Amino acid sequence: MADDKIIQFPKNRIVNDRTRELDAQRKKMGEKVAKQIQQQQTKQFVETAVDDISMNLLKSFVDLAMKTNNPTFTKDLALLVDVMRGLIYRDFGVSHPAQKLADKMVKLKTNKAGTVSAKLDYAQVLEKPAMTKPISKDIDKELKDVNDTLGFFEPDGNLDD
Repeated sequence: MADDKIIQFPKNRIVNDRTRELDAQRKKMGEKVAKQIQQQQTKQFVETAVDDISMNLLKSFVDLAMKTNNPTFTKDLALLVDVMRGLIYRDFGVSHPAQKLADKMVKLKTNKAGTVSAKLDYAQVLEKPAMTKPISKDIDKELKDVNDTLGFFEPDGNLDD
């Protein structure tokens, strides 16, 4: 009769320090594995996207009757594809060496209308030093005019739409 009045504590609520440590380790390992899986899936997605875009781009080059079997074409295409890979990886917050190249040689400029344009400065990555002193004042003025407009990419419309 005395045992009828005893309420047993639920055994699933009994937690010792070792169980807590194991649960924390399992949770931490689960988060680490989940992050690795996410990184793997992101890489797979980006590589598939780059492959698809590259094949379409190559088809367009073939349609333009470009000499796609030329070794210099292969070099240029490889650079283009890798820069594209860096672009897509950056959108996913993943670093890629091509991003450093873009950061080093591309400067952004915003005009009065708020349109952003990009200026490529190859001197940042090329070994050949730029000419520092013009031949005459006329050439200096002409070079300044050319340099102010050269290398800017301005979109025809709003790219955010």
